[in-house]
Amino acid sequence: MAEERTIVKPAPAGKPSLWDQALRAVKGDNTNELIEQFTQEMTLVAEGLCEDQARLRKAVDGLIRQAENQHDKSKQDYAELERQLDEQGREMKNRMDEMSRRMDAIENAAKAKPQKLSLLGSDMISRVTLLASIICGTWLLVTILKLFV
Repeated sequence: MAEERTIVKPAPAGKPSLWDQALRAVKGDNTNELIEQFTQEMTLVAEGLCEDQARLRKAVDGLIRQAENQHDKSKQDYAELERQLDEQGREMKNRMDEMSRRMDAIENAAKAKPQKLSLLGSDMISRVTLLASIICGTWLLVTILKLFV
């Protein structure tokens, strides 16, 4: 394979070539100026970044405080709800105990009185039946007497 070589033609005397300009920049014709310009631009960028970082830090600190306040408020609300729940639980337990005592009292009263109530109830029915039969018998007797008289 044949290697092709590119031949660089020298630039006209009045106009420097790109290569010459690059070499001049590397060699240092205006290196100090370029370094100074680069330093100024980087300083400007660094100052801007520092200001941005300070603003972001303030914003983050504000958000952190806000989150902490919200967290504290949530803790307080949770504690209040837990206290109310405990109080309601105790109240319900007291009510259940009271209802249990009342139910026991009613059951004991019902166990003590069922014979008396049943006797009174059947006695009442037998009295009503007896009274009805007396009335019917009387009516029948009066009707028979009217028939013969």
